[in-house]
Amino acid sequence: WPSMADIKPRRPASARPRPAAAADETNKEPPAPLEDDGIPNDDDETWLFSVKDPMTTADITKMGFTNVILLNADRWRGAEDYDGDAVTLASTTAAADIHYCFGMKGPALGAIDMSTRGLIEEQMVLAMCGKGDLLIIVQNADRGFGEPGMTIVSRLVDCIETAYNRASEDGVDDLAGVSLVLEGCNLPLLTVSWDDGSTRSLEITAA
Repeated sequence: WPSMADIKPRRPASARPRPAAAADETNKEPPAPLEDDGIPNDDDETWLFSVKDPMTTADITKMGFTNVILLNADRWRGAEDYDGDAVTLASTTAAADIHYCFGMKGPALGAIDMSTRGLIEEQMVLAMCGKGDLLIIVQNADRGFGEPGMTIVSRLVDCIETAYNRASEDGVDDLAGVSLVLEGCNLPLLTVSWDDGSTRSLEITAA
């Protein structure tokens, strides 16, 4: 059964290697063998994780990540007595958060829906370049399918996965190693639902 220690960045061939720690210099081990695509042949395709409890800075350091983007899905949820469209509210609030937290350039996104998906993915690639390994944590991802906050969480995850895969396939220079953690999530699959009716499922690895 995986543990938090198993959360590692999924690193493309173009990623910068992290400098070794002092202890590594005195206890060197042979480098991991590389597959033809230049990626170490441990399970590098595992990138989406869930954890039961909030992660600590000690947890993150042990995993080897050098950069963290922290998002809170509770910020995207309206008050219990909100009588408007809760998904639209979550979408617009999350769009502003994501634009800010990822350091995106240009005008605000406005929403996380099919009308902005392409722009979000384009901006995601820029946000994932020129950094060391990147860990994205979504706090309070603890609701079920169809809940407005989780609907937007799933769309965000879909955008990140699509943007990363395209950038990796295109050999984008200096693309970071990226993993994503959903705190509080106990789902084996994340169901993604877009406003055009399209859906897909992404496997989550519990850690």
